[in-house]
Amino acid sequence: MDNLKEKIEDASLAIAESGTETFLDNLPALAGVLNCVGLHGAAAVVADGVVGAVAPGIYGAVLGYRVRRSERNLITLVSELAKNVDKVNERIGQLEEEQARKFSEGIYRDALLDNIIDENETDKVIHSVNAFLNAMDEKDITDSFMLSMFDDLSRLNRLDIRVLRLYGNSYLTGFQVNDDPMELIAEEGIDDSQYQSIRQKLCRFGLLRSKNEEKRDRNLETVQEALSDLIKQLSSNKPKKLNTPKYQRIARSDSYGITSLGNRYLRLIRPVDDSE
Repeated sequence: MDNLKEKIEDASLAIAESGTETFLDNLPALAGVLNCVGLHGAAAVVADGVVGAVAPGIYGAVLGYRVRRSERNLITLVSELAKNVDKVNERIGQLEEEQARKFSEGIYRDALLDNIIDENETDKVIHSVNAFLNAMDEKDITDSFMLSMFDDLSRLNRLDIRVLRLYGNSYLTGFQVNDDPMELIAEEGIDDSQYQSIRQKLCRFGLLRSKNEEKRDRNLETVQEALSDLIKQLSSNKPKKLNTPKYQRIARSDSYGITSLGNRYLRLIRPVDDSE
């Protein structure tokens, strides 16, 4: 295992130092590293996409940028795998054969690669790799959940995730958040309307819930129940006096809470070292 670690670290360093070279020049080293940690054929999957994309010369400038971005993200992937190689092998070894194959050469591996190849934010690459590795240690992981999670992560940005972390339950997620909304707004250079927009976006993804929306839903249920009672009394020979419905007060400024899905995503993207 020590020799394996050395090979991975050497390959990671070699790839990192050759950032100005083409992706394909680094492919043999990358393939060796990915195979060492069980992601068999991953480099070939990425290479196929790059080779197919580079062919049309008219798009050379754009594709050159995309290849460099892919290189950067794959260097991050290799680095994260190198740091956690023991845990990768241990966790894959504990999975049933079919599930292990999905992580090493199947749809979970492919979903991870699709997610990180065109990612613009390095922090999100690390989140995705963490989610991939931590999912190996999760119970009840399904194909639909893994594909949905990577799809969601691709459409969330770093700031979205930082806002989500403000609402996370540290007991459930393992994240200890030393952050607050005012500090976040000041550091990120956003205003209250942008902050509100991010929370609304997280609600649409099912990661936060709006307490005002919950109140509106309960008020709607109350109205429906009151109308149902009224109709019954109108058709009754001896109608009874109806009680005045009690409605939830809608606050001027909305407040939010995290959903179980939001906590689960945070638990998965946390650093692997914190997942024990």
